[in-house]
Amino acid sequence: MNTRIPAVLLTLMLLVSTAVAAKDKEKKEPEPPAPIGWLHLPEGAENFSVPEPDLRKATRKLPRGVVLPVFKIEEKHGTTLAQLKALNFETGKAEMGWVKIKPSDMLPANAYPVNSDLLKLLGAPYLDDFTAAHTDVERYVVRQAQGPAALLCYVLTAPLSMAKLVVFTSQAGRYLPGGALNIVVGEMQPGITSLEVRDLVGDGSDSVISKEPFREQAESYGTNVVIRKVADGNFRIIWQAPMEYHNLSEYSPKMQILQPPEKNIGAPGTVTKGEVTYRPQGKGQEPVWKGKVDFFVLGREKPLDSVNFEKACAWNGKEFAPLKD
Repeated sequence: MNTRIPAVLLTLMLLVSTAVAAKDKEKKEPEPPAPIGWLHLPEGAENFSVPEPDLRKATRKLPRGVVLPVFKIEEKHGTTLAQLKALNFETGKAEMGWVKIKPSDMLPANAYPVNSDLLKLLGAPYLDDFTAAHTDVERYVVRQAQGPAALLCYVLTAPLSMAKLVVFTSQAGRYLPGGALNIVVGEMQPGITSLEVRDLVGDGSDSVISKEPFREQAESYGTNVVIRKVADGNFRIIWQAPMEYHNLSEYSPKMQILQPPEKNIGAPGTVTKGEVTYRPQGKGQEPVWKGKVDFFVLGREKPLDSVNFEKACAWNGKEFAPLKD
């Protein structure tokens, strides 16, 4: 039995498959709905309600300084609810949810540029349809010491493991990209896990506070709290400290507790865990680190010793005092 496909039929099949492939290539991702307005939350929000597949609702906080697109407004029992889209930094995914608002807080639709307009300004690779369709942009208003407020954007393309922080400055009614920082994203590093804006210095300008995971080796990793200022459209770090630092990739031959205790952070054979809060100081606020360092020896699962301490880091006019001198 002759099972060979005739040449004419084979040619016809190839032509059809090529046409289908070309048509698929021409297809573009559907455009997301345009927001009907924007909501700026200088103090954040406590109750952002996100519907879940099992009909329950998850509630989480929205960070200080964030600007979110509004897609719907509903009135229920005398309360105004806005449907927003906000990035969940823990999952790296944008979520639709509801929050209570005052109608007077609503900003018009042309107050801020939509994602597609911002991505065009960033250029390649965001001009690609697939990349643009899978990129989320979280916006923040950041007041500068001089000049108009800047628009800070965290641009995350999770499927392609890309992320960056970009400052957009307003000039003659247009937003233009300024300073940018590439953020490491991967299987073991999820990118920025928290981002908020606060007036820490007390001069009316804002500080950008982020939590950024890092990994040096398989058993040497952690998360830094990084505080930056935005000036003339560029970033400047004014404080950085680990809120978590595991360094069990190597051990000291002999356990030694250094003084002052903050010198032990990141030392071989230690695990550091702490938290950063902000307390009033003068006209502003200063970061306060509080936590402990556990000391381990090779072959022992539990720490052999630990040190608890707290340290406030004062503002010196240019930056906050370092946690470790």
